[in-house]
Amino acid sequence: MSKHKRSLKRRRQITYLFFLIIIISVLISPFLWRMNRLRVAESGYDFQKIKVELQWWEEHGSLLNRLGIIRDASLRYQLNIGGENLESELAMYQDDKHQFWLFLQNLRNEKIVEAQNVLNQLDQKQLGQLGQGLISMAQGDVEESVRFLAEAEQDWKSMPKEAQTLRHLTLVKAGMVMGDHQVTQIEFEAAQSLDPNNPACLTMAFDIAIGEGQWAKARELNQIIATQTWRPKNTLLETKKALLAIHENNMQELSDSLSVLMELPLGNASIDYVNGIHALNKGHLQEGRALLESALKSGLEGGLKADAQKSLDQIIARQNVDRSLRLIIDENG
Repeated sequence: MSKHKRSLKRRRQITYLFFLIIIISVLISPFLWRMNRLRVAESGYDFQKIKVELQWWEEHGSLLNRLGIIRDASLRYQLNIGGENLESELAMYQDDKHQFWLFLQNLRNEKIVEAQNVLNQLDQKQLGQLGQGLISMAQGDVEESVRFLAEAEQDWKSMPKEAQTLRHLTLVKAGMVMGDHQVTQIEFEAAQSLDPNNPACLTMAFDIAIGEGQWAKARELNQIIATQTWRPKNTLLETKKALLAIHENNMQELSDSLSVLMELPLGNASIDYVNGIHALNKGHLQEGRALLESALKSGLEGGLKADAQKSLDQIIARQNVDRSLRLIIDENG
């Protein structure tokens, strides 16, 4: 009788546990399903879907919103779309991952001193060195940037995938500035292979097409970028779009890009640069030279600084040749 009672009690407990598991599974299944949807959207960099999923979690997630995966998804989303008050949110975290995100946000907002201060606090050497390379590139010191990013002794593959991709894309910029087509292609292919859906790869493909005069490809990529309405306004991207508009003689798009640049950091320098290139295309060398000199004095940085200096050097060389020819003509006359 005692054994029978214990057996009956055990069966009841098993049955109760079975139904409890079913109930719990039914209750949590929507959250697991939504979490998977969020992961898929993140892996594909589908920011429209990410926004929808985050809104669902905000409405229904309750205490589950405190989970690291949900918090990080929200922070990454804000980082990519240029969210407001992001710096104060990221500053609450002391780990290297979130601090590096804070560094990227500061760098995007042209806060070089603040970005450097964040780097000084990082424990992971590779992330710190990547950050130094990004700062050097932003300041137009390409050789210094390459020195940081091409350090053979560093275990670059120990970094997160997004950071590795960022390193490759920065080396692409360096290759473009130095006119090294081979480095540009190798590093770009490495970035695409590592993280093909990363929107930064699309932006870089557009940048390369502009730099190499592949105008049809640049137009196609620009149309794709235009559909990504979540993108924050970006000085470099708008400048490249303006160059495409100049080539296609599309004055409306040129005007639109210049209007956007007026509201962005270092926008005035980029406007002078764009107008300088426009003047050169129309054959107005002296006007183009004055505008490029103004752009450089106004703080033009990075690859645009190198491009402006190269164009300026070409103008000066041509003007010197023209001056010498005039002297020879005058002497012979």
